Amino acid sequence: MKSATNRLIIIVIATILLPIVIYTMYEISSVTEGEEVIEKVYRDQLDAIIFSVNQYSNDNLSGILDKLENQLDDSLRLDNSEPILAYSNFHALLFKDLHSEEFNAVVLSRDLKDFNSWESLQDSLLMANQEMTAQLIRYKKGGYRKIEPKGTIQLKGETYQIIHVVLDAREKSVFCTGLLSINGFANNVLAPRLQQIAENELIITLGYSGASDYVYLTDSLTKEVMLQKNMWLFPELQVGISSKNKTVRELVDERLYFNLAAAAILILLLVFGFTLVVKNFRREINLAQTKSDFVSNVSHELRTPLSLISMFAETLYLDRVPSQEKRKEYEEIILKETNRLTNIVNKILNFSQIENNKRTYHPELLNVNELVSELVHDYAYHIERNGFVYELSLGEGLPKALIDREALYEALVNLLDNAMKYSEEVKELHFATGQRDKAVYVEVRDKGVGIASEKVKQIFDKFYRITEGNLQNTRGAGLGLALVSHLVDAHGGDIEVESTPGKGSIFRLIFYTDNHGQDTNS
Repeated sequence: MKSATNRLIIIVIATILLPIVIYTMYEISSVTEGEEVIEKVYRDQLDAIIFSVNQYSNDNLSGILDKLENQLDDSLRLDNSEPILAYSNFHALLFKDLHSEEFNAVVLSRDLKDFNSWESLQDSLLMANQEMTAQLIRYKKGGYRKIEPKGTIQLKGETYQIIHVVLDAREKSVFCTGLLSINGFANNVLAPRLQQIAENELIITLGYSGASDYVYLTDSLTKEVMLQKNMWLFPELQVGISSKNKTVRELVDERLYFNLAAAAILILLLVFGFTLVVKNFRREINLAQTKSDFVSNVSHELRTPLSLISMFAETLYLDRVPSQEKRKEYEEIILKETNRLTNIVNKILNFSQIENNKRTYHPELLNVNELVSELVHDYAYHIERNGFVYELSLGEGLPKALIDREALYEALVNLLDNAMKYSEEVKELHFATGQRDKAVYVEVRDKGVGIASEKVKQIFDKFYRITEGNLQNTRGAGLGLALVSHLVDAHGGDIEVESTPGKGSIFRLIFYTDNHGQDTNS
């Protein structure tokens, strides 16, 4: 039965718990994939921000180049209709007519007006290879003006981005080389736009790749840059994005840990729930098994005395008794088995009343010495006939306690019956009464097989019987000690058990004389 129960529990776990665990593990494994999707979406948003910065830079420079196209005359010079500050980020310009190879240098920056090396720089600045020039011309003829960055140059301690572009000036194609101040463009043109994009959520940086210093930051940087990409106009300059609150990695890790923790808690709750289910399931199966054993034991208990009564009654009825002594012996057996049968039936009836909460007690001020003496007198012949010797020790001056006389007598009979049943070798019994503080006690002591300490708490459970060793052949219904326990609880008393395997047991029933905790209505 036990192995069948274990198999059934395993099947329950496999069919219900296992699929849930597998599904939970699947959810955990899919967390990483989901987080990668979130991270990709986040990176796409950051890409869009960087694209916006790059597009804004190109648009701003294109606007300046539009003004230059309108102001170039046939001599490749600028008229003075616009102030120099309109091109404040262009610190120098060189114009070259692609048809006549003529060129002119226009210096717009006051800082470079007195620069003495312009002539030596002109050739290197204008040195764009033919392939690039042809490509820029094709773009221009197609209606698109492409701006081509080509390296940087250091002038008077400042870094300038060299750019090449083809302009239209009075029906001439003009190849233009410009020096664009990186610091000036970043701080004067890009700064307001970057602040607008960043708001209070992001930190946007502009800096050279591999350098620790930044050209511009929208706010103080406290965390690592989450994403960096090179600018179109300034290939050596990178736009970086960082979160003021949490980085992408921190957000991903936080979500991952949350999902893992939630999954772990779910699994623990499932395990805890199924543990309770399995525990209750085991209890119900054990109870069913116990009830089955109870029916079997009671059937055996009833069948034995009924068979003896029937057999000896038939013998007497048919007058087949050889002598008067045998007749006396048969009548005694019939009486003994009748009493035994009565006790079994009474136990079952009393237990049924207890289970249905119909058992009532009628307490009275009882002298326990008188009751114990009466019990020993009534059962002395029975005790001696079974080969036992007994001893009676009564305490002196015991106070009376409120106890149901019939119930206590029944409880002591059950203890006596158990003591005799489980004492096969040393057949000695000891009955005693005494006083402890505000309580009186009655104890029954034997020198039988004893009870293991781990079993002591279970012996008062209904239907429970110890089945180890030779005890499995001992007859009983498993109700006696359950009835004793209910009686003592109903009187607000206590039960003490002292037992050593192989040396015997002491059962002590304690009743309080001050009605401590007494409840005799159930």
